[in-house]
Amino acid sequence: MFQTVEGWLKTDGQIFTNEKGKEVLLRGLGVANWLNPEGFLFGGAPFGGIMGRFARSCEFDRGRTMDQFVAELCGSSYQKKFWEQWVAHYFAEADIKKMKEQGFNSVRFPLDARLLLKEEPGYHFDEEHFQLLERYLDLCEQYGLYVILDMHAACAGQSAVSCDNGVDNQPHLFLDEEGADRTVRLWQELARRWAHRWIIAGYDLLNEPIALPEFDYLIPELKAFYDRLIQAIRKEDQNHILFIQGNRFAGRLDIFDHDYDPEYHNWAICVHCYETFPDLALFGPILEKREQWNVPVWIGETGGSSPANPAAGNAWMAAAFEMMMEYHISYNIWCTKALEGVDAGYSYSFQGPDEEGWKQITDYCAKGTGKPGYEKAIRIFDELLENIKLENCKEQKDRVAAMLRRPGILVPASGYDVDKEHKGTWPYALFCGYRREDRMHLVYEPGYVPNDLGGLAMMNPHPEKYGDWAHIWLQLDEGDAASYTVREVKEPVSVRLHALAKGENQIRVSEGENILYEGNVPVSEKIVAVPARKTGIGERVVIKIEAVRGNVVLKAVEFYE
Repeated sequence: MFQTVEGWLKTDGQIFTNEKGKEVLLRGLGVANWLNPEGFLFGGAPFGGIMGRFARSCEFDRGRTMDQFVAELCGSSYQKKFWEQWVAHYFAEADIKKMKEQGFNSVRFPLDARLLLKEEPGYHFDEEHFQLLERYLDLCEQYGLYVILDMHAACAGQSAVSCDNGVDNQPHLFLDEEGADRTVRLWQELARRWAHRWIIAGYDLLNEPIALPEFDYLIPELKAFYDRLIQAIRKEDQNHILFIQGNRFAGRLDIFDHDYDPEYHNWAICVHCYETFPDLALFGPILEKREQWNVPVWIGETGGSSPANPAAGNAWMAAAFEMMMEYHISYNIWCTKALEGVDAGYSYSFQGPDEEGWKQITDYCAKGTGKPGYEKAIRIFDELLENIKLENCKEQKDRVAAMLRRPGILVPASGYDVDKEHKGTWPYALFCGYRREDRMHLVYEPGYVPNDLGGLAMMNPHPEKYGDWAHIWLQLDEGDAASYTVREVKEPVSVRLHALAKGENQIRVSEGENILYEGNVPVSEKIVAVPARKTGIGERVVIKIEAVRGNVVLKAVEFYE
C-alpha cells in the first residue's frame, strides 16, 4: 500500500489510487532548505525571528538574504558558485536513493518562484532552473518516488513570514494584482511543461497562505485566487492532483466550503500538523471535511522534534503518524535534512561550520558587528557546503523508525491503535482531554504535576514542547485491552513492555491467536521491562495487551530486533 509507485496517482473518493486501482498512502519527506533556504534550518537565524510585523527582509533568515549576505561576505563571483554547490550538495541523487531505501514513497519539492520566473518586467522563465527540476524529476522516476511540487514561495509572497521568501513579511500575493497574475502564469507554465509527467503526484498550490491571524480578512481573496488559479491550470493540465491549503499555517479548514475542482474532482485537502494532541480533536474536523467533499487528505507538513528531549518528538511521531495511516491520511515530514539540533523532524542532520567563525557571520548579519574578511568567510561557507553532503551527514535512525512505525520503535502506551480493538471502561478524562472519546484509563507519569491552568500559558510550569502529552501513560484495569501496530516487519521482532504494577496482576500479550506472553508485571515502584516472544512477519503486525487480573500502568511498547 505504501511503497507502490505505479503510474499516475489519482483521487478516488477519499483515497489516492495508482493506475492499477490500488490504494496508495503517501509517506514522504519535504526537501526543506534546498531551493528555498530557511535560516532556522541552516543556523542563519531563529525561526520566526521577525514574524508578525512589517519588516524588510534583513536577517539571514531566507533565500533572499542568503544571496545578499553571501555576496557581501564572499563576493559576487563566489555567490554564484555557492548557490550552484548548495543546490547540488544539499539534495543529490544519493539523497533520493537513500529516501527510497529508507522506505519513503514520495518527496515534496518546495519551490521559489523567483528561480523559475525572473523578478523583472514581463514573463521571462529561467530555463536553467526548469532544466534542473527536470533532472530531479527524472531521478525520482528512476528510483520510484512520487513528487509533489510545492509553491513554497509564490510571486510577491503569500504567507507574510520568512518561509515565503518575501521582501517585507506582507502577503503581497493578495494585496497586489501583479503578484497574483505572475503566480497564475507561473503555475500555467509548470502545468504546460509537465502535464505528461506521471511521476508528479500533484501540485501543492500555495504553502501556508495567510499564515498569521491578522491577515484573516484576506480569506475571501484566497478563495477567489484558488478558483482562478485552478481554472487556469486545468486549461493546461487535466491529469494532476491539486493540493489545497487553508489559512493559519495550513491549520484551518474554513476555506473548504465548495468543490474547488468541480469538472475533474481531482483535488485533496492539505493540512499542516505540528505539536497537537494526536486524537479526534485534531482529526475529527479534517475527517468531516474529507467526507463532506469526498476528497483525500494529505498532511503536507508534519514532524516531531524536541531538541531538549528527542524521545518525546519520536514518541509524538510514532503516535500521530500511525493514527494518520489508520484514518487513510497520507503525510509528508518536514524535512529531509537540517542542522543538527534545530527544532525540526529531519531524517538526516549536518554539523554547522566552525562555531566561532559562524557566529561572527550571523552576528554581522543580524547585529552589524565586525565583518570577517573575504578569505575567512569563504572558508566558512565552503565548510558548510561540504557538511551538507549526504556522506557527511548523520542518519537519525530512531526518527526514521518512528516516522515509518518500523521495528526499532518505542511507541508511547497512550498511542494505542484506533482501528483495532481497544476496550476501556473509565468514565472520566484527564484535564487536557486527550483521547477522552475512548474511555481508556489515561494517567499521568508518577510524580508529574500537570498543567491545569487552562489558557494561562505564560504560567505553565512545564514549558517543554509537548507539555502534558509527553507524560501521559495508560492504565489497563482488569478487562481492559489495547492494540499496537508495527509495520514492514521483514524478520520477527520481539516486544518489550515498559510497565509499572503495584499489586497482583496478570496480563496477556498476543498476536492474533498466538500468545506472546502471559504472566505478571513484577510489583515495583520503578518501570520494569517485560519481554514477550517474537512476533510474526508482515506489512502490518498488531499485538494486543490485555489486563486479565488486577491492573498495570504502561509507559511504552517497544518493538526491537
